[in-house]
Parts: sequence; structure tokens; C-alpha cells
Amino acid sequence: MSKKSLRLELEAATRWVSNTIMGRPWAFSVEITHNCNADCLHCDKGDYIKNEKLATPAEYKKIYDESKALVVQISGGEPMMRKDYLDVVRAFKNPGHLPYIVFVCNGALLTLEKYDELKEAGVDQFSISIDFPDERHDENRKVKGLFKHLNELIPQIMARGNKDVTMITAVHRLNYPYLLDNLKLVQGWGAALNFSMYTAGRTGDKDLLITSDEDLKGLRKSLDEIIEAKKNGAPVFSSVDVLNRYYKFYENGCSAPSCKVGKRSFVVNPDGTITPCAMKFKKTYPSHDAIKNDFVPNNHCDECFISLRANTEKPLAEVIRDIWRSRSRI
Repeated sequence: MSKKSLRLELEAATRWVSNTIMGRPWAFSVEITHNCNADCLHCDKGDYIKNEKLATPAEYKKIYDESKALVVQISGGEPMMRKDYLDVVRAFKNPGHLPYIVFVCNGALLTLEKYDELKEAGVDQFSISIDFPDERHDENRKVKGLFKHLNELIPQIMARGNKDVTMITAVHRLNYPYLLDNLKLVQGWGAALNFSMYTAGRTGDKDLLITSDEDLKGLRKSLDEIIEAKKNGAPVFSSVDVLNRYYKFYENGCSAPSCKVGKRSFVVNPDGTITPCAMKFKKTYPSHDAIKNDFVPNNHCDECFISLRANTEKPLAEVIRDIWRSRSRI
């Protein structure tokens, strides 16, 4: 390991411990636009917002500076629909130091040239959606040709030798039987695969929830296949414990108590208003401290278990173990 990498790991470990002790967040997620070029079945975005009010990159950076989070997640909507998305990334860039910058997109507007621009701007990791292992992905997102585009682009990106693309599947009733197929596809591309659980909190559509005994049995089978593949070396980002908690979320009637949003993570809306999570984007606060002091003590919501929440709510010992296991495979 280089001195630069070791220095960054030590910085991350130190801030991770101090943030946990001080009640500061691990992750800061900024949705830089709610406009999107897709209209996904499982999401509430997709409409064009005329004259959308947008904060400046510097205003986002000021909110981040007050939080001292380890990870900055830049998302939307589709973040590449905002003209100054590169300036937003540059605002957070701190070469050789935190934050670790994750760029979340659907990939439709991504090209090799734009990938290079985003890397130069400061992106450390890309999180790109994959719902189905074939053209059903297009149908789910209402973007014609999207799967073909990803099927060509992602292998080209990975051929450059950077391990910086993680695909992510939002698991719901229609796609849970194909999780292993998604993994095989993504592994063939040379990327990794992460998972997140669908919630009706965005759309109000409970038909996509996994609730019947038959579907729960099928989900358990699919997750067990993923767990077995992970144990055999497949590039699955989600830990075994998180995958099992995902199942518990559905088994418990789409309930995951003890939510720590506002404490371990929070979200910034396009206009710069601060909210505990993306499911409650209309409930805003003037600062993260206000969320921590007002929202967190009174938060009894249990209605989602998305990836951001699942991975920032790991016990400290589990985080250390997962980091150690990940590093031992490098």
C-alpha cells in the first residue's frame, strides 16, 4: 500500500471514530436536481421541473463542511441533467483527503469522455442502476436502449483497470427472482453489485413490495444465492449481514425500526434545504444540528431499508470486520 493510501485510510478511520462519538454523520447525500431522464416504476422522480430552484456548488460545500462526513454521495434525480454537475463534484474535491465522492446516476448520459471528466473532477466511485439483466431494464426505466448502452459502456470503463463502478439493484417484487442473473451480468462486466430495498415511501405503490409467503420464500432463495456467490468471491458490495437484514425488512412487513437517519446520514435537496432522508424531502431543517436535536430524538419511522441507511447503520465492530475482509481480498 502506498503512503498516500495509508494516509487516507488513517484519516478516514480517525474521522469515522470521531464522527461516531460526536454524533456527526458518516455520509452526506446531496440530490443536486430532482429532474430525471428516466421514469422508473419504483421511483417518484421523472417529471420535468421547470425553473427548478438550485443551490450553488459552494452552498452545498458549506453544508458539507459543517457535517465533516466521510462520504459525499452526489445524486438526483439524474445528476447529469444539471449543467454544472462537474462543478458540484469539484466543490467537494480534496485531493489525497476526505471526502470520498460517490456519483450516483442511471448511466444513460454517461460516456467514456464524461467518465474521464468526472474522474478528473474528483469522483472516487460510480453507483449506477441495474434493475434487470436484459432489456426489461429499459421497460422499468422507460429509457429505450439503456441496457444496450450499459452493456457496451461498463465493460469499456472497467477495461481501464479502475475498480470504481458498483452497479446497484433496487429489489422489488418484479425483479427479486433475477438477482443472481444481475450479479452474473455485472461480474461479466468487471464491476461490483450492490443492493437496496424498494420502499413505497417514494411512490405509494405497495404492489411492488415483497409481502406474500411465496414471494418471501423466493426472495430468501435469491439472497441465499447471492450470499453463496459472495462467499465464493463474487463482487457483491452488500455484506452478508446487510443482505440478511434486507430479508428481515420484508419478513417484518416492510418494517425496519431504530432508524438512524439524521444521525448517521442526511440529505440535501437541490435548493440547499436540509432533510433527514430522501423519503422526507419536504421536511426541512436549517442545519444538521437541528436535525440531530429535533428530528432524531422523535424519529420512529421504520418504513424503508435502502442501501444508504443499511450501510451507515452497521455496528462499529461489523464495519471494522467488513473493511478488514475487503482489504484482505485486494
